[in-house]
Amino acid sequence: MNTISHILLSMLLVLVAYLVVQNQQLRAELDVISTTQNSAAAVLAETLTPLATKIDAINTVTSKIGKEADDASNQKLTALQKRLDLYKLIGTVNQANQLRAEGKGAEAAEKLVSTKKPIWQAGETFAAHKTKLQGLMGTLDKLSAAWKNGDTSTAPDAVRKTLEAVLGELNNEQK
Repeated sequence: MNTISHILLSMLLVLVAYLVVQNQQLRAELDVISTTQNSAAAVLAETLTPLATKIDAINTVTSKIGKEADDASNQKLTALQKRLDLYKLIGTVNQANQLRAEGKGAEAAEKLVSTKKPIWQAGETFAAHKTKLQGLMGTLDKLSAAWKNGDTSTAPDAVRKTLEAVLGELNNEQK
């Protein structure tokens, strides 16, 4: 048994020595792989950092351009909406005139007075026409007071014509 145990111990010693050598070789290979990986990561970082900076700059520029385009589009839509509001005001003035013609002075006066604030705001929006539009306040007050007191003989033609003139000028400016 002694011999068998010597043989077994010898084989075990050879196996342990073999495993130690294999372990050292694997460590050496792992060190090489780790070094290669670290150098590849450093190269990638060097390469990608300027690209990331350029991409950030591009994103900033495109965001700014997109915002400017959106702002310009919104301004155009707002101006068109304000023009549409002026057309609606002409319709309201015409409705007030119809009520006046039917002898409904109080209702006509209320309808006419409802146009004052939108006309004033239109004057703020269209600065070049502010004097014309906001100058209608006195005419609106006089007409509505007369209509409330039963004098429905005067039509709001001056108000309607002023609104139509402003719209005509705005349409000419757009072309």
